[in-house]
Amino acid sequence: MSDHKYLQNNSAVGALKNESSRQRWELFHRAIAHAKQSNISTMLEAEVSADDSKPPGTVLTIVR
Repeated sequence: MSDHKYLQNNSAVGALKNESSRQRWELFHRAIAHAKQSNISTMLEAEVSADDSKPPGTVLTIVR
């Protein structure tokens, strides 16, 4: 295999790895945002329905 062809293949693999990594990070951040929004919604519902007899929904916690 020539050096030029090797560099082309290597850069294509690198680009795919970078895109895959970017997509994983995006998914991770979207999951965190969803968990935060779910927490906020659950807490607001708990405040509004404090007089109800049913317990509030599950609250997600984020551990750092």
